[in-house]
Amino acid sequence: MTTIRVTRRSPAAPEDAKAPTARPGAVRLELIDPVSARTTLDGAWWPRSSDLTTELGPLLEELSRRGIRATRVAFNPGSWAAAPRRLQVGDRTVRLGWFRHLDPQLLNLTGDPRRGRVDLLVVPPGTAKADARRAFAAATDRGNSAEPTVLLHALDAPGPADGGQPAR
Repeated sequence: MTTIRVTRRSPAAPEDAKAPTARPGAVRLELIDPVSARTTLDGAWWPRSSDLTTELGPLLEELSRRGIRATRVAFNPGSWAAAPRRLQVGDRTVRLGWFRHLDPQLLNLTGDPRRGRVDLLVVPPGTAKADARRAFAAATDRGNSAEPTVLLHALDAPGPADGGQPAR
């Protein structure tokens, strides 16, 4: 029997606990759980570099610990360093496919028989912690219907906190 760990942020938690990761070196990942059929994204991932070959192994292992076993990963090659067609992760081989038509901030994982497809917002590696926190919150909002790049750009748009006035 597989147990799925669910990480939820408490409204009363201290500010540092609301960061996309609590442990140094941990995979910075948050998923909508239970799965929502009405959202564009299933969660968010914040890699530490643009080297997909290095970053994917820990992500896939963490997903496996959460009960999601992806066998294929699709991504836009414009967002990552060159990657091979296959990647060995533990005892299995995962197929990688690059598609220029995919949103540059999307990672699409397929092959899990129970969950089907998992679409993750990829928060750019150099993003500030506060901005990443906002991106994670937006990506895991059950009301979200924005595409990944649109979602990230909307976070940069002026909002009610700054009077809603465009920058001049």
